[in-house]
Amino acid sequence: MKRSLPVFLLLVLACADAGSTTTTTTTPATTTTTTAPVSTTGPPEECPPPPYELAFLPVGVGSATLDPAEIQPDVWTSVPGISATLWGREDEVAIALIRGALPAVEWPGDRGEVLVDGTRGVVGPHPDGTWVAGWFEEPRERCDLYTMVFYTPVANSDVRDTLAGMNRVGG
Repeated sequence: MKRSLPVFLLLVLACADAGSTTTTTTTPATTTTTTAPVSTTGPPEECPPPPYELAFLPVGVGSATLDPAEIQPDVWTSVPGISATLWGREDEVAIALIRGALPAVEWPGDRGEVLVDGTRGVVGPHPDGTWVAGWFEEPRERCDLYTMVFYTPVANSDVRDTLAGMNRVGG
């Protein structure tokens, strides 16, 4: 909608001037454009592991974390420079806690507010069947952004209890 507004205004002005005989001369403004240098050194440096421990895990989710190098990246975990801690259910990911990115996909459904160890965030179901939470901590640099993904099957109460039982334990 925002992109179509200038076109709409030009059409309105053109229609308003259609019967007019007044000539208007405009002089283009001088503008200066600066661009930031583009990095060609590769992906950003990886963020440290997320500094949280989970006091609650849903039934069937193991307390041992999975090795991210052994898991196929998906839309939530494939952002360069992130650090992911993964908890498994049998041979698959059940929960992914990602440091260095807010949710990579905008979810269109309802979202509710949640507190993660005192930090305000949002959580809600995504059409792909996951539940997703996102929050940031000050000073809001890249490694201060967090996403937590709960893969199906998962109950709403398990999402709530897991987020409520998170404790920040480090940097």
